[in-house]
Amino acid sequence: MIENRILFVEGADDQHTIWAICEHFKIEETFSVEIPDSTGKINKKARPNELGGIENVFKATESNLEAAAYAVERLGIVIDADESLEKCWMRVKKILENAGYKELPDSPDANGTIIKRDFKPTFGVWIMPDNQIRGMLEDFLEFLVPDKDKNEVWTKAVKCSQEILDEIEEEKRFSKIHLSKAQIHAYLAWQNEPGKPFGTSITAKYLQADNPQCEKFVEWLKHLFVI
Repeated sequence: MIENRILFVEGADDQHTIWAICEHFKIEETFSVEIPDSTGKINKKARPNELGGIENVFKATESNLEAAAYAVERLGIVIDADESLEKCWMRVKKILENAGYKELPDSPDANGTIIKRDFKPTFGVWIMPDNQIRGMLEDFLEFLVPDKDKNEVWTKAVKCSQEILDEIEEEKRFSKIHLSKAQIHAYLAWQNEPGKPFGTSITAKYLQADNPQCEKFVEWLKHLFVI
């Protein structure tokens, strides 16, 4: 049942990207992709500014794993490691330990982590971009840039983004952490239909889902929610 299998994400970009990937690979609809509100709940009536963010995802994880009678049988989260993969993993590990999960790995699995314990929900986490380095959704999407564009269009998008960042950095209008956001948006702005959101860019094949890194993510989803 979809109600018993939930994937929590940080925002609408993540949600629509995952929906597009699932559609592309024809993944069976056995789970829902949700953006939790500031209390960690699924609130369909919440305003957009009340939804999303990594802290809300952590709240949702805590509330679902610590419930006396588990409402979910399989729970997953997709989160960014904006500043530190290690700190991000330690936060996840602490939540799991507090919920009674024992003998946890010291680091996330490169193929996506899935934790199975008797009498507890199966839990999975994918830390963007690839469970191995610091980054975010936009760094994951860089893997999906078609090979034909890697040496020209993408290279120009990276160069232009870096040059502009260097110019405005002193004005504190932009953080280097978000450079990948500027790069992927610049790249998508130069397509036949400029400015498409991430999900529809995958559908339009401006971003190629048939990619080893994306396929690894799909296998994690399947093992967590379908198989």
